[in-house]
Amino acid sequence: MTQQFIPFSVDTSRILELLAKQIYQSPLALLRENTQNAFDATLLRAQREPGYEPKIEIEVGTEKIVVRDNGIGMTADDLRQHFWQAGSSSKNTEEARRAGVVGTFGIGAMANFGIAEILEVTTESAINGQRTSCVAKREELQFNQDCIAVEVLPPTGQVGTEIVAKVPPGTQIDVNSVRAYVSDFVAFLQTTVTFNSELVSRQPIEKAVQPVAAVWSHDMQAEPLSARLTADVSVRISANGDIGLNLESMVWNGSALEGRLLLRSGVSSIRTFRSGFGLATTSVDSAYQFGGIADIRAFQPTAGREALTTDSMQLLQSLMADIDNFASLTFSKRPECDSSTPFMQWVVSHGRYDLCEHLKVTIHPGERTTLADIRARCAVQEMPVYDGVDPAVIASFSSEDRPLIQLARSNPRKQCENGFLKRFCKTSPVSNAPRITSTKKSNELSFAEAALAFRIEAVIESDYFLRAVVGFGTISHGLSMLVEFKNDAEAIITLDPAGSTVAAVLGLHRHDYPAFGSMVKDFIRNAIFPKISDKVPSSTRQGAEAFLRSIRKPREIFEYEDTDTSQLSSIWGDYSDGLITLAEAVGRSKKAVNNYVQTFDGRSAKSVAEVIPDVVPNEQATHLPTDGDTAESFEAAPAITRSEVLSGSTKLLTIPADQPDLRGFRCFVALSEKIRSDMGEFFLQPHKTSIVWGGQKVLFIFMHHSGEIGLYYDLQTRDSISENAGGGSFQTSTIVLKDAIYIPVPKAIESSFIPVAAERKRFEIRADILRVDGNLST
Repeated sequence: MTQQFIPFSVDTSRILELLAKQIYQSPLALLRENTQNAFDATLLRAQREPGYEPKIEIEVGTEKIVVRDNGIGMTADDLRQHFWQAGSSSKNTEEARRAGVVGTFGIGAMANFGIAEILEVTTESAINGQRTSCVAKREELQFNQDCIAVEVLPPTGQVGTEIVAKVPPGTQIDVNSVRAYVSDFVAFLQTTVTFNSELVSRQPIEKAVQPVAAVWSHDMQAEPLSARLTADVSVRISANGDIGLNLESMVWNGSALEGRLLLRSGVSSIRTFRSGFGLATTSVDSAYQFGGIADIRAFQPTAGREALTTDSMQLLQSLMADIDNFASLTFSKRPECDSSTPFMQWVVSHGRYDLCEHLKVTIHPGERTTLADIRARCAVQEMPVYDGVDPAVIASFSSEDRPLIQLARSNPRKQCENGFLKRFCKTSPVSNAPRITSTKKSNELSFAEAALAFRIEAVIESDYFLRAVVGFGTISHGLSMLVEFKNDAEAIITLDPAGSTVAAVLGLHRHDYPAFGSMVKDFIRNAIFPKISDKVPSSTRQGAEAFLRSIRKPREIFEYEDTDTSQLSSIWGDYSDGLITLAEAVGRSKKAVNNYVQTFDGRSAKSVAEVIPDVVPNEQATHLPTDGDTAESFEAAPAITRSEVLSGSTKLLTIPADQPDLRGFRCFVALSEKIRSDMGEFFLQPHKTSIVWGGQKVLFIFMHHSGEIGLYYDLQTRDSISENAGGGSFQTSTIVLKDAIYIPVPKAIESSFIPVAAERKRFEIRADILRVDGNLST
């Protein structure tokens, strides 16, 4: 047999480490890459040969890792022009797209050299019958040199490819962990995939999402969920307001959207797939916190396969906005909506109080009844409405002939009741409103009171673009603060100087003036903002559009995005064309990849008390629990701001276990400097916070006060973030300093962020702005 040599088209002494160890998080990423390539090969062969039975075999031992498939195989030209040439892929074709292949980057071969020292490839092509063998030794690879041994072999009729990655002696491989790693992305493939002869695929995807204990279900064909989304839909609703959805045969904006969505409320995290092959765990904003499975052919993975591209994330977010809308319309026709807090939140945020007919309200005397029944009663006679709990008032204003409606005590139910009654029912209020019993004239104010009034007015106008007038006096019902509005454009705020929180703020002015300004900001954030939030201009769609335009920059896709990989290909294409030198190509490649990496060790960590000592005490002094202050209903809130404080290059803030936490958090990680510079203004606006994690990733979703736009911040590390996936909604606890922005890390995963001894933490970062409905002008 004749042996010849072909060149390897990159400088491996530099670029292999760049691609294999930096782009691919796990040293075992070669398994993911080689398995994905094997799966793509079976898809391509299946398209040509109907009835063919695909099979992938994976063998992992102490000395080698083998991936074997009976797919379409590779020709000698495929090996030369694509497999061994970084940045080139044979799967950027219409045939490959029709087959639904997963990978199109052309850099997967590089993943092998993150752990392998020798790579052996044997392949037989179903196209021309050629059988070829290649051997590459990492230590012998040289740029543009004949260093890869290629041998033409007699065909055997056994079409497919076998890749053998031989690892250095002494390499620690935990076979059970590797099996779990592989199973995560092949479990739901209908292709037979074995791991050390054990079947690890062909699992029913329905088992991935816990079914809803349905008391009502309905199946629809070609159902229009919105103006742009049609699908075959199965709906399941439980007695406690959980909802499950299965969407297939989808049409999006007039075009077929191949794939399937299997969703359940209250789950948050979404496992994404393309053609059944696992891509990444992610999350998008949803009133129902929908999570589960999203298997969509249109999804594009990033180069590391551990995340979706921004366009794919935007598609998923837009789909979810329409699904939320459909779920709400469906719930509105069912009595179970009375048990669904997410339904009520969606109604309030969209002003759709007309959908509240099946919500139940308390009446005296009588049993709770629906708002639809109240509307019918009000058509006959006016009904009194009471926003209070005083039994004497209830007894005085209620009778069998004229029952009294008692509003709920907490939001969003109370908001739904109020919104429906005001729009569709003839009612009269029973006065229980707090009132100002006495006021102080301006010349009667103490110096501290005048200073506090001035500071509150200035901060509300500068930070929230709302005019406010602050006065002092006494208030009924034992309240220390009353907020009223004049023509919806001016907040009239009355404070009782004897109230404990107000007195504490005034005391700081007298006894610790340097801390006064920060305390005022915290008092506004915790006590005043919840009462003025719906009047803040940025809470409107127009405000969201104005804000988005103000921070809009030339679109940049962060590390491992499809465009980043394209950039690498472009760089090396320029080198091949003689447009730049080798040194320039290597330098540009390193810069392209490293621009969005964050590292820190114990030296970059400090306690919260060291950097911002007043934050925790102020939180304890000014935080006022509000109606509906639960994990299900955290509202958008401002960040904790200390714009005059420098971070001292601290990348991690912590709170010791023997000290009070900050809103349930003891760990806060800094945004990367690049993200802070590009998108930091987002965090100066009130926002909601959701966090999900799984595998090697944690994803932060921050939703703008308007609900129209969001920012996702994706961190990925080489190590597992947590043994179990998790996440949900959290109370906004962003900390903004003069030169740094910190986001909270949930207790369940804080150990993955806090370095021990000489440990150095390293995270790859992706971030971008998402439009919730996809229609905001930008």
